[in-house]
Amino acid sequence: MSDFRSRYRAVFFDVGETLVYAHPSPAEIMAEICAESGLAVSAVQIEAAEAVVAPRILRRQTTGDLYSISPESSERFWRWVYLQILGELRPPDVPPEAQVELARRFHARFSAIETWRLYPDAIPALERVAPPRAAGGLVLGVISNWEDWLEVLLAHLEIDRYFDFSIVSANVRREKPDPAIFAAALERARVAPHEALHVGDSLHADVGGARAVGITPVLLDRRGRYTSERAGGAAIIRSLEELPPLLDR
Repeated sequence: MSDFRSRYRAVFFDVGETLVYAHPSPAEIMAEICAESGLAVSAVQIEAAEAVVAPRILRRQTTGDLYSISPESSERFWRWVYLQILGELRPPDVPPEAQVELARRFHARFSAIETWRLYPDAIPALERVAPPRAAGGLVLGVISNWEDWLEVLLAHLEIDRYFDFSIVSANVRREKPDPAIFAAALERARVAPHEALHVGDSLHADVGGARAVGITPVLLDRRGRYTSERAGGAAIIRSLEELPPLLDR
């Protein structure tokens, strides 16, 4: 990208399931915590329960139940999610109070910085867009639904240096797909919507939210779950390494 030319002057990144993931996986983490409590539940069983619960989570989010604007909202929302998953597993001989304790432990684990790792393709992709950013031809920003410790996590993972700013829901008290959180990023980047591109893994929060304000969305679909038709014609990539060529003219 030494001769960088692009219609885009800014690129915004989601964080969870885009740049970082819970190691080794959310299902394996929950299975491990269950095993520590003497409950034999496999990661496969938890993934199946997550699939059943996923539509309920989306419904709750679309009704405006904000989950990342404060520690209290995060704990309330995610404990509800974990109890829904445990309810689908129907663990034998585990009374409700024990399930509540499991949900508390799940939340504590996912709130620990050490739980989160970079995807292998994150650094290579960021390195490839670093030269035009250094030359002043591109602004890079983060737009994430995350608690107020996200910037500490980015520093811990040593990727904060790649970004000019971070718009975090806990700080602006708005969550994707709310247009306000995208508008805040456009204002920081000092670009018009058609000059910006946003990449994320959520069809609802990332693609829908970006498109609603005129930002070009890119859906990161690592698991091959979506077709272009289902994504409303949005560009789909399977890896972040496919992103830099989209910026080249």
